[in-house]
Amino acid sequence: MLGTRAVSLDDSLPVAHAILSNAYLWSKQHDQAIVEAERIIALDANSADGYRSLGNVLVFAGRPDEAIPLFKKAMRLDPLNRAWYFSNLGWADRVAGRCEEALAPLKEALTLAPGAQAPHFILAGCYAELGRLKEAQAEAAEIMRINPNFSLKHGWQHIPYKDPAFRDRYLAADRKAGLK
Repeated sequence: MLGTRAVSLDDSLPVAHAILSNAYLWSKQHDQAIVEAERIIALDANSADGYRSLGNVLVFAGRPDEAIPLFKKAMRLDPLNRAWYFSNLGWADRVAGRCEEALAPLKEALTLAPGAQAPHFILAGCYAELGRLKEAQAEAAEIMRINPNFSLKHGWQHIPYKDPAFRDRYLAADRKAGLK
């Protein structure tokens, strides 16, 4: 694995640990991915990417409440990419089962980056889970406007959630919103 090779060449490079963390995450080795993401922060306590990486792994590992303060810290360290972090906050709330709370940061993400697909995708599922189908369908339509080739079939079954039941619930809500 290239991440392992990069770390073996220079263990002091945060980017090498970021690559390795991502590789572990997509291999669904969540504990190892967390260790590597924590190493990024240990090497550079001011790395917004490190906090975001660790937060992402924690959300996929089913620990979204631990991710939220990390995303907030990343936003303080990197205020230029606030849209990205607001989207992450909304995603963490959705994974935590707090769809109503997820709406505000996701809408803020879209205020800052109207053409971003991810906040629309998370909103579509949240609205579907809340039973607000017209709003869910409007978000699904916006996703299709942004990306006419969007499909839940392309790789979504391999998203690295530790709990496959969550992934299935997430996809069911998105289908309910009208995504295919």
